[in-house]
Amino acid sequence: MAGLIAMALGGLVAATADGGLGTGNGLGGAYVALLLGLAGTALGGRALTRSRRAR
Repeated sequence: MAGLIAMALGGLVAATADGGLGTGNGLGGAYVALLLGLAGTALGGRALTRSRRAR
């Protein structure tokens, strides 16, 4: 769930940021949040699938 939230907020910041990378508007952090949110969502999905299969 946290990965989905990170992706949503990262996308929101990326969409509303004025200027480009290096301007201090948080665009670099937004891209990092998108990537880490995607990775967290994928790993969480794998863990959920694996835990359901183990029972």
